[in-house]
Amino acid sequence: MHDLNHKKLVIAVSGTLCSGKGLVAQILKSKGCDTDTFSSIIKDELISKNIEVNRKNLQDEGNRLRKEFGGKVLAERLLLKYKDSPKPLVIDGLRNVGEIEYLKKHSNFFLIGVDAPIETRYKFTQRRRGEKDGVDYDAFVALDNRDRGVNEPANGQQVGMCLTHADFLIYNDEEFIHLENSKFYKQVLEIYEEIMKKN
Repeated sequence: MHDLNHKKLVIAVSGTLCSGKGLVAQILKSKGCDTDTFSSIIKDELISKNIEVNRKNLQDEGNRLRKEFGGKVLAERLLLKYKDSPKPLVIDGLRNVGEIEYLKKHSNFFLIGVDAPIETRYKFTQRRRGEKDGVDYDAFVALDNRDRGVNEPANGQQVGMCLTHADFLIYNDEEFIHLENSKFYKQVLEIYEEIMKKN
């Protein structure tokens, strides 16, 4: 029997492109949390429609879903997906204030913001070269501006605005070879301990 008053612990990570959001999720997963991304829901939508999975299409489809179902749609679907798991849920890649508002209301919610210098982030993307990456610097800057909310509608990408709501902020400006030895890793663990104390 679930205690209805005890809301699920949700830790969301919001940050600029290639700043290290996925690393935060990876570290928290190693602590026993469930981890998922909003883009996994958008990716499923694209695949079901036979649309290529790339960053622009993910941004467009995310905007379309939020416009059609409201800013809370992705948060709502992820909470539903993990409602029966007793573990804390870590959501990687929160991009809209509507998602923050919904999660604040329906879970025990904490937001970790991650940022890094744009040159460092571009270097990361060149190294990573995933299905969403592989663009030149100017194109990366354009995607980054859109992601942060420049000229975006209310239902669009609003990372810049989300970062102003963060309970904790990590500035990832170091190059490291071993994650476990990094300042970044230590910061994430300290934040996690602080959240668990409050929960």
